Amino acid sequence: MKQEIGKALLIVFTEADPQVQDKSSAWFTEQHIPERMMVPGFLSARRFELCEGNGAYKYLNIYELADESVLHGEGYAQSVATCTPPDYQPPHKSKRLVYRQVFPPTGAFEDKQGPGK
Repeated sequence: MKQEIGKALLIVFTEADPQVQDKSSAWFTEQHIPERMMVPGFLSARRFELCEGNGAYKYLNIYELADESVLHGEGYAQSVATCTPPDYQPPHKSKRLVYRQVFPPTGAFEDKQGPGK
């Protein structure tokens, strides 16, 4: 059975100060992401750590959404209002972006024949 594919992505880049990095990572994986996944319309979540490159944030969080309207709904507003706050002063940088799928119109492109075949 295939996982449902959303029509939008919430992308969050983060970088915590070194003295709270372990607490920040624990909060994201144990509190924040599970709480967001309780919101109707959040389909999946993944967290990545930078392994190559310079000048980028250390962590990338990708949340797959049914569509971007999820972020304007009551479930998301409730989650933001009642989420578990970090147990540390979060001196970190972050950048939040939302992308809407434009190709293909739905689902995922799965042609594995290669270009021109």
